[in-house]
Amino acid sequence: MSALRILRRHLPVILAGIFLIGMSLPLNAQQITRVAVVNIARILAAFPIDQDSLKNFEAKKAEIQAEINAMTAEVRELSARKAELESMGAVLTAKHYGNEIDRKTQAVKEYAAQRQNELDIMAKVAGANLSFVQRLGSTIARVAEAEGYSLVLNLAPEDKKSDLVLWNSPSVDITDKVIQALSIGQ
Repeated sequence: MSALRILRRHLPVILAGIFLIGMSLPLNAQQITRVAVVNIARILAAFPIDQDSLKNFEAKKAEIQAEINAMTAEVRELSARKAELESMGAVLTAKHYGNEIDRKTQAVKEYAAQRQNELDIMAKVAGANLSFVQRLGSTIARVAEAEGYSLVLNLAPEDKKSDLVLWNSPSVDITDKVIQALSIGQ
């Protein structure tokens, strides 16, 4: 009998064996993670939007937050000083600090409310641009899923505050597994 006839005769058995071996492999074998990159700067250049309004909004928001943080830090310092005075028995001076704390806390609340109104007006102007950013995010997710990517990175973040990971598949998130492993290890 020729080798070809033997092969034809035993081919179904060989294929069945290969199939059974394949079935015996772990079902949750490592999936290959495919990574893609996107150059956000090029995308924004291809679809010019009023980036100045977005940048102005972000800058104003950061400026206001810094001012509120400074005012809040001052209130915290006054509170610490008040507690120190109370522990030393200087009740009248501590009461004066308490009044100052109340006044400054109210001033912070009023300032924040006023500045929030400014931000709301600026946000309306930048609103159309924000919808582009949202559409960009959903488009990146849709293309990545269609192409089988698990992770999409920003190829050239313009600053260190930019997100490096633009999109990731939930299948590559191992947070729950790490929490579980830490819990078991306690």
